[in-house]
Amino acid sequence: PFTQRFQFNWLGLILTKYILRLMEFVYLAPRGTSKTQIMLQKGGIGLADGGKAEIFTPMYLMVGRVPLNKKGAADTAGEQ
Repeated sequence: PFTQRFQFNWLGLILTKYILRLMEFVYLAPRGTSKTQIMLQKGGIGLADGGKAEIFTPMYLMVGRVPLNKKGAADTAGEQ
């Protein structure tokens, strides 16, 4: 039942959630840390399931940005 990455098996998912909640309760972690971890776990599980179903390859991420001016992206490519 255990895999190489502990946080991705059933026991690791549960323990991570409750340990982070405990750390928030005793002020060792900032408020919202456990909610963020749960969101990231759900996203990771969804990506893994999508890869298993061969819907997409989760190894490629493209981040785009709309140009701030109306001239276009070519004019602002060097400015950041």
